[in-house]
Amino acid sequence: MIETFSIRNVALIDELELELAPGLNIFTGETGAGKSVILKSIGLVLGERSTADIVREGTDFAKVEASIAPDETHPMWHTDFAFTDVLDASDVTILSRQISANGRSRCHINGRVVNLKQLQALGTLLVDIHGQHEHQSLFRTETHLGLLDDFGGNSEAQRQIGKVYTQLRALQQEAASLADTLAASEREKELLEFEIKELTAADLEEGEDEKLANEARLLKNAEALRETATLVYQQLDGDGAGGFGSPVERLKGAVKELTKLSELDDSLSELRDRLESSLYELEDVALQVRHYAETVESNAMRLDEVTDRLALISKLKRRYGNTIPEILTYHAEAEQKLETLQLGSEKQESLQAEIQETIQEAQHLCTALSAKRMHVAKHLSERIEKELRTLGMDKAVFQASVQHIPDEGGPFRIDDKPYAFRADGMDDVEFLIAPNVGSEARPIARIASGGEISRIMLALKTVLVQVRTENGTPTVKPEAPVFGSEIPTLLFDEIDSGIGGKIADVVGKKLKELSAFSQVICITHLPQIARFADKHFRVEKKVVDERTLITAKPLTAEEQVNEIARMHGGKETEIGLAHARELLSEK
Repeated sequence: MIETFSIRNVALIDELELELAPGLNIFTGETGAGKSVILKSIGLVLGERSTADIVREGTDFAKVEASIAPDETHPMWHTDFAFTDVLDASDVTILSRQISANGRSRCHINGRVVNLKQLQALGTLLVDIHGQHEHQSLFRTETHLGLLDDFGGNSEAQRQIGKVYTQLRALQQEAASLADTLAASEREKELLEFEIKELTAADLEEGEDEKLANEARLLKNAEALRETATLVYQQLDGDGAGGFGSPVERLKGAVKELTKLSELDDSLSELRDRLESSLYELEDVALQVRHYAETVESNAMRLDEVTDRLALISKLKRRYGNTIPEILTYHAEAEQKLETLQLGSEKQESLQAEIQETIQEAQHLCTALSAKRMHVAKHLSERIEKELRTLGMDKAVFQASVQHIPDEGGPFRIDDKPYAFRADGMDDVEFLIAPNVGSEARPIARIASGGEISRIMLALKTVLVQVRTENGTPTVKPEAPVFGSEIPTLLFDEIDSGIGGKIADVVGKKLKELSAFSQVICITHLPQIARFADKHFRVEKKVVDERTLITAKPLTAEEQVNEIARMHGGKETEIGLAHARELLSEK
């Protein structure tokens, strides 16, 4: 609900801050007092379009701010709204709108800058305005289906249809992708077969290219490797020059002599052991080098094989990938693609069969829901007409029209005519009305006046409050009603247009009933409606410092008596005051 809202520099309003009640808030005042300006201000902060002429003359900007506190179960906390990170269910939500004298607009939600569309998205969830203004749910035909389904309790049927709709979309997307693949030319198929044959014959292994490159390097340098290894061995353990013997022979002699010394001096034993260990290590190196020299051999045939294999790998890298793993990946993908081409026709037939089965299931569910909607629409129309009669529209005919959606490309066929399938079924729902006898029922937005719109919505809200669904049929609730709308604040403008007397009293009572379950803001000229206010505001124009200003103030109990008396007879006489007190006592 709206807790407070402030208005600054809007039209003839200088500064105005009002605190609203959670129940029924009534605004009254003389014709032209400025009630519509207050209503327009509420619309501005909810995202309605505006122009620069709304800014009070002589000021730079107009600003409207509202603090709204929806409860924790409200849908706004569970939507994909882009600024849920700045919303807090434990605190109020602050909406603000500033319009500069040049027409530029700045919008904020809890201090975060948003665009007008985002402000509208949140405002639509919070307040429903009914009157001659843009922000009207009855004018948006896309809301009619939801209202009808709420009335009929169709949420489970919609959930099942939505699930099948998602399944069908996925199957159709898969079939479309497969069709694109099957459109590949026969030449592409032949190319894939050639590539797979070439890669299969190559039988590559990861790391093979590195191993082969190393082997080729050894084969190319076999003679040099053998000669150098032989030379190294001779240097270690061959005949030494100058008669001193090889390093191994000289080291053996040194070990022998050091052994003699260690027998005389034990302190040399460790050095002898270390020298002996070095001798063993050098002998082992010499033997391994000699073995390496003996095993290295030139193999021209193997070198040719390795060179050819490396050339093949290089060619495959140029065609299929920079590395062997990339080539192997390409090979696997090519096999999969060829398999899809070869088996695609069979799979396509299977997919089409599954799509047709899903369409049949969807059509069965949608037809059943459509039939239920038509049944529920009849009950809703009867109930709305009954309420409208009590609201002074006794000749009005209300019709909740349920029509299948024609679609040349639609999947459903009924009597050889194609119809659409959407996530919420196959129907369009639109509320139609014929206000007068003999007139044709037409869309509400095109035929109803502002006052009629408000009364139609009042009738609809009253019906939603009072019904429950049993076995697909809406029936009157015997217990205390639970409000059927998820929008916490309702605003009615010109609801008293063209009514009076007993009808006005009925309208007031119904507004009072609604206000027990949702905050209601109402602008009225009738005392029969105003007397039901939980909080009554008087709007008037005053001249201050030679300037005309619009003001509004909440009335005390005694001030409300005076206002009711003024509304009833225009004069605050003793008789008028007594009658006003009587009206207020009866509420």
